[in-house]
Amino acid sequence: MAAPYIITLADLAQLPGLFKNGFLNGHGQNRIAFVGRSNVGKSSLINALVKEKAARVSATPGKTRAIHFFLWKETNKIVTDLPGFGFAKVSKDDQKAWGKLMDGYFAADERLEVVVMLFDSRHGPTEQDLEALRFFGKKGTPIQVVMTKIDQLKTQSERAKRKKEVLACLADYQVSPEQIFWVSVKDQRSIEYLRKTFK
Repeated sequence: MAAPYIITLADLAQLPGLFKNGFLNGHGQNRIAFVGRSNVGKSSLINALVKEKAARVSATPGKTRAIHFFLWKETNKIVTDLPGFGFAKVSKDDQKAWGKLMDGYFAADERLEVVVMLFDSRHGPTEQDLEALRFFGKKGTPIQVVMTKIDQLKTQSERAKRKKEVLACLADYQVSPEQIFWVSVKDQRSIEYLRKTFK
């Protein structure tokens, strides 16, 4: 089963016709944007949250090259699946085009409710993650941070150490502990806890 697909934004020329009076292609629901470095597990997390096959999962970094919109029926909100950033195996010209596309989207979407930023818990926030955090922080939209793949930190002491490091790092960016979620798509309890924040 696939979540209801709405539209793909692949070119800035689409924006004037796509957003009108807060509506996205005729849909008035609020939007939740998911963003993260390539291969952070964004598509897998979206699919786990919506309980349907919405985002395409790929082991190839940079697979998502456009902005895809899906209706999340359970919450009656729209998922915005943004292109990954970071080490994607694409040219710098392509990366610049992605940046312009995201800039255009954020300027156009009046009903963007929250930006969900995914960081890989195995590495903590990288410099590229923090650069993105600064970028989206300037947009003025509320931010949630999701640390993915927590199951790959094998011991309690390893997890505790990483959590302490992440809290200290993100405190400098005005991200509070309440804005940080630790999840694994293999742990339904963590997924359900995160899911409740969007209802």
